[in-house]
Amino acid sequence: MDENSYEKKHLKKLVAFSYVTFASLFSLIFLMISIFILSFPITGILDLPYIPSQIAITSFIISIIFSVLAVRESFGKILLVFNVFLMLFMIIYGP
Repeated sequence: MDENSYEKKHLKKLVAFSYVTFASLFSLIFLMISIFILSFPITGILDLPYIPSQIAITSFIISIIFSVLAVRESFGKILLVFNVFLMLFMIIYGP
């Protein structure tokens, strides 16, 4: 019985780690696209016909979903706040 509870606990930690990993991966993609948009001020973050904006918004949404799933971990909370503030920054101060 102890082995079963240990495996369940380990599986929950593994699932939380995978959520945090996917959230951080898509958060970094969102950060890189945001830096690209700020470096070349041709388009804004909300200009949907352009490819960088579509990639940025899609990665933002995916990162928010995985951050909400990983909200039990402290790093998941940090990623959630980081993504929201980065999106607000890009909407307000972006080109």
